[in-house]
Amino acid sequence: MKFIKEFFGMSRYIALGTLDGILAVMGIVLTSSGISGSVSHMPNYVIGLTGLSGGIALAMSNAFGSFLGERAVETRTLRELEKKMLVEKGKLDGTVIHEQAKHRIYMSVFVHGFSSFIGAFVPALPFLLLNDRIVATMVTLLLSMISLGLLGIYLGVVAKENVLKTCIEVLALGTLIGLIASFLGALH
Repeated sequence: MKFIKEFFGMSRYIALGTLDGILAVMGIVLTSSGISGSVSHMPNYVIGLTGLSGGIALAMSNAFGSFLGERAVETRTLRELEKKMLVEKGKLDGTVIHEQAKHRIYMSVFVHGFSSFIGAFVPALPFLLLNDRIVATMVTLLLSMISLGLLGIYLGVVAKENVLKTCIEVLALGTLIGLIASFLGALH
């Protein structure tokens, strides 16, 4: 129960990771599924695997990026606290405060990476399961937009802002990326 509470307490990483996973992989699969050109002869499962591999790379990159970023922030905070306490640099290493900072770092790594990974499945799954290109593309768009809408609602609630406005912003971003990816897919 504590883990779940901590997981949802890292809402920025849930949002960043899920948004990255959905949008990046949606861009990959929509570009790869272009109706014209040689890529259109690629089987759907290959397009799905291509998107998923991009999603896995993204998840690993986001996790490692969170590790580096959070470690830098937590270390700076620890060193500033040591300075205020007038103790030597590194004196707080190994203390409860230090262990809590490490826990926050590892939680950010897990949440950001895991959210990216889960988000990547949304647009890739239809191409892994469906043989018809048009149907897979439409289902990908539908699932991606539903997921982005839910993410927009989640962000609006977490930020205590206008939920509709936040939802529209996230959906607009998804639509823009979808249009660009579809345009690029039609070029090849």
